Amino acid sequence: MTYTSADELAYRIFGDFFYKNKESFQELKVRIRHSHIPMSVDQYLASAFMYSLFAGIIGGIFGLWLGLKTLGDPLSRLNLFVDSTRAGFAEEYLYLLVILVALLVFVISFLIVFGMIYIYPYLQADIRHACIDKSMLPAVTYMYALTNGGMSIYDVFRSLSSYTHIFGTSAEEISYIVRDMDYLGKDFITGLKEAKERTPSERFKDFVDGLILVSSGEAITDYIKNKSEQYQEMAELANRNLLKRLDVLAEVYVTVLVAGPLFIMTTLVVLQFFRQASVQILYMLIYVIIPLATLLFIVLLDTVGELSMSPEKGSVPGYPINLYDIPELSSELSEEEEEKRDKRLKLYRQLYNIKNLVLNPYKTIRNEPRYTFFFGVPLGLYYLTHLPKTLKDSINFSYHWNPNFAHISDSSVQLISSIDDYLVIFIVIALIPFIIFYEIRAWRMRKIDERMPDLLRNLSSMNDSGILLSNSLKIMAESKMGILSKELKKLNEDLSWGTSTSRALMKLENNIRTATSSRILHTLIKANESTSDIKNVLSITSEQVKSEERLKEERSSEIVVYVVTIYVTFFVFLFIVYILVVYFFPESASFKNSSQGMGYGGIGNGYFNVEEYTMLMYHSALVQAFTSGLIAGKMGQGSVYMGLKYSVSMMIITYIVFTMFV
Repeated sequence: MTYTSADELAYRIFGDFFYKNKESFQELKVRIRHSHIPMSVDQYLASAFMYSLFAGIIGGIFGLWLGLKTLGDPLSRLNLFVDSTRAGFAEEYLYLLVILVALLVFVISFLIVFGMIYIYPYLQADIRHACIDKSMLPAVTYMYALTNGGMSIYDVFRSLSSYTHIFGTSAEEISYIVRDMDYLGKDFITGLKEAKERTPSERFKDFVDGLILVSSGEAITDYIKNKSEQYQEMAELANRNLLKRLDVLAEVYVTVLVAGPLFIMTTLVVLQFFRQASVQILYMLIYVIIPLATLLFIVLLDTVGELSMSPEKGSVPGYPINLYDIPELSSELSEEEEEKRDKRLKLYRQLYNIKNLVLNPYKTIRNEPRYTFFFGVPLGLYYLTHLPKTLKDSINFSYHWNPNFAHISDSSVQLISSIDDYLVIFIVIALIPFIIFYEIRAWRMRKIDERMPDLLRNLSSMNDSGILLSNSLKIMAESKMGILSKELKKLNEDLSWGTSTSRALMKLENNIRTATSSRILHTLIKANESTSDIKNVLSITSEQVKSEERLKEERSSEIVVYVVTIYVTFFVFLFIVYILVVYFFPESASFKNSSQGMGYGGIGNGYFNVEEYTMLMYHSALVQAFTSGLIAGKMGQGSVYMGLKYSVSMMIITYIVFTMFV
């Protein structure tokens, strides 16, 4: 979050009020600092108030339109108020009620936006807290490995701050300590004390407190070793607690977001015989409430802890080189010629990237699966161009839309029912390439991480025999290491051509780039640069990797439970929806017609369109399929992208059921 000109305008208008009352928001002030939002509390509240005011104005305008459209139409008034007396009262005080509706929507919009902005620092601080606690173990293990190799704690901090994309949020917290010392002139102890005030993590505060007490000598190495062992035990305990919390959240999801909507939908279908306006609630439930509730549940899962088992790739330079000791040579070119040369160099790099994409598209797309949308979406759009001509003509005439808040017209229902199948296929076509390459990438990362303990164990045993690291790597290149064999052979070629061990390991890390491998290889690089005896470093790193793999195995054994739970609840949802569509709706419509023909007025007063309700049930199943898949991926594998395969599979099942059996 950056401070923009709009925020500056908000502070000029509302800043004085919040500045005078900022003492009332001390807790928010602390949370803003914990979230690393570059604003003071009065600036943040002024911006929140202005954005909320804009949202309220837009909501008020929408409320005016909604009030006029709903209360101004006689049929809509009857649907809302049921009896003619109340409908007549609404007609008499039409404009007053419209203004009240606009004010109500204004207040609701204002409060919702202001509340969301207000709680954002709290959520962000909680997420940072969870991520710091999660990343403390690898960061402290890295510190222990390097301090044990002879590096000073400050040099270790500087090294760690350069790899925040690898060692996570705890390394980011340490980078602020290095920043305070380098640019603000603070000493080491003062920087640690400032970090205590800045971090939301009690675990990080405890670690910093200990560093302040043992800030010199060999005591630091012993302290970091003890903390590494302590955090290892805490990580195992946290993993078990996380699995327990996920069990509870899975039950909450099934109850609130699957069984709850299903119960409400069934109730509203029955109420439609008595109160026609209940269909409006169905539209809100299916198209607004379920998706928003799913989004909020995903945010809740983020606050529980860092669930991801396949973290994103960090963006680092391809070949990091220390240029500080290389003297700067003059090119003897004019400033204009230098600028032209820089432009040519940038153009060459762009053309080089394009050439790599064209000549090796598989590797590029495997590393960046989102590139599949460049051909997946056009392929889906090409499919949509083959719609039947009659359907295209119907779409062209449907632009003049006149919404009816009782129900949409029969022609609109038929049009939407004809289009939705094509839209489902479009979504499937657009997503399947992304899913395939994302799964390939996840499988590759998983296999690489599984091989890393073997690599470390073999390197450690050879180091015990007195073999240098470079020679050990050459020997490993000739052994069978599965998916790592190809990359190790490339490393062997680099070493044969005289490349330094550190540089060769950097290239290896850039080629395989997973979370675990990046941490291991960067630890080896720094240890190799600081000491020739890396036995302890290999031993420490190997133990940590084994522990990580053990925790992953525990998580993996629970994944199946979550996925099966999601699938079972979805099939129950789909089965009940199928029963409603195939048996209940036709019987209800025939009962309504027969009761009207016999002159009974108690039941069947509402408008009941079987096609409209069938469409709503179909869409509810599709929405439930897509959202359930995302939740399954988030709970099971820590990423909504990993859940897309479940979403698409359940959407295809829903499509088959409604096209072949309904």
